[in-house]
Amino acid sequence: MTSKRKIGWQKYEDVLERQLKSPMMRIFLNQIIEAQQYSQADDNQEESYFDQEKGSNSKEEDLMLPIIPISDEFAQDAALVSNFDCWVGHTNFDITPSILKKLNETEGIEVLRLVSRYRFFIGVGRMFDFKNVRKNLENKLK
Repeated sequence: MTSKRKIGWQKYEDVLERQLKSPMMRIFLNQIIEAQQYSQADDNQEESYFDQEKGSNSKEEDLMLPIIPISDEFAQDAALVSNFDCWVGHTNFDITPSILKKLNETEGIEVLRLVSRYRFFIGVGRMFDFKNVRKNLENKLK
């Protein structure tokens, strides 16, 4: 094990953005859009002669965007980002119960999640400056 403990910090918004830009997400979104377009083409073919005469394509129908399902977990993460200054801490040491306790007792940390053996998530309260919280936390963990 490394003698000096280090924490690398990553803004949580960057994590969410990477998830949205991942190749798998693009494939998924393209499939949803294609299915939506296919469905709309079928709907247009089924219009009656009367509807075609009236010009049934209203501006509201033209502006319809595909409905993209999102998971509950992603919605919760988005809510966290809008309410807290969210960060992921990457460590070169095990996050033991005693370290987790120190994290939880650090002033300014309102939300704390253990992600893995070497990674944790924090949500810093709006009335606290992340730079100060980070410095305080790193001093506690020396």
